[in-house]
Amino acid sequence: MNYFLKEKLEDRLEYCIGWRKETEIYLLYKNLNDTVNYEYYKKRPLSKFLLMILNLPVNILSFIHSLKIRRDLEKNLIEIEYIHNQLNEK
Repeated sequence: MNYFLKEKLEDRLEYCIGWRKETEIYLLYKNLNDTVNYEYYKKRPLSKFLLMILNLPVNILSFIHSLKIRRDLEKNLIEIEYIHNQLNEK
């Protein structure tokens, strides 16, 4: 493997690992926000129901976005493993 390709793979690996850390932090904060919202609306079931109905399209899009993030995390893990293997083989 030539030096240029190895350097580019190392840069890509560094980027992938950084992206994964940032995405996991985002999911952690999103989970924290969801927990706070759950506790807040536990005492206000009527307003929770009305907001749920009112925001149904947004909630569906948010759920689809969450599925996309999970899929991207899985793909990122596969990419990290592949780059590690490529760097260790050569």
